[in-house]
Amino acid sequence: MFIDVSKYQGNIDWARVRDENLADPVNGVILRASTRNGALDTKLVENYNAILKTMSNVKELSVYKFSYARNYGDARVECGDVLSKLHKANIKFDYLYLDLENFDGRSYTTEETNHVITAYLDAFRAAGLTGKLRLYFNYDYLKRVIDSRWRNFPIWLARYNSKMGDTFGANVVLWQYTSTGKVNGINGNVDCSKEV
Repeated sequence: MFIDVSKYQGNIDWARVRDENLADPVNGVILRASTRNGALDTKLVENYNAILKTMSNVKELSVYKFSYARNYGDARVECGDVLSKLHKANIKFDYLYLDLENFDGRSYTTEETNHVITAYLDAFRAAGLTGKLRLYFNYDYLKRVIDSRWRNFPIWLARYNSKMGDTFGANVVLWQYTSTGKVNGINGNVDCSKEV
């Protein structure tokens, strides 16, 4: 099982996460990178260091960035900023998942997603991080919004259902199947995903 967490999960007991979820062990963790104002998530460094110390079974330790950009310029600045802050905090991630979701009351357009994804790709290339960017969005975006040119890109797909369903030939590598999962060692609900 993969989980994604942020400051909203509060204080996590990573030893319990490791030891008390043996029926469905947590072997991947995706941490929220930063907030809308660009500050790192207040639990990012603490969780990252605790995972390195405690969770030797984790095969992927990644971050996600919810984007608030809708054009190339803003996205390039946003990505450069988060990469710089992660580097300064000594956060070494397997992947950064670019999280494209509705905000401020509306969905992205296809053109906007193209600009934002291209900007992030360019920023990753400039930083020498080619191959470390992945995409995250929901099933509606996969069907309706995301340009087909991105279907071969590694995708983390959110669809809260008992089955993932038709992926239209997309390269889905992770399926987020619930936002109300329960994990020993974490209070409250947890987003849970599985490898595809």
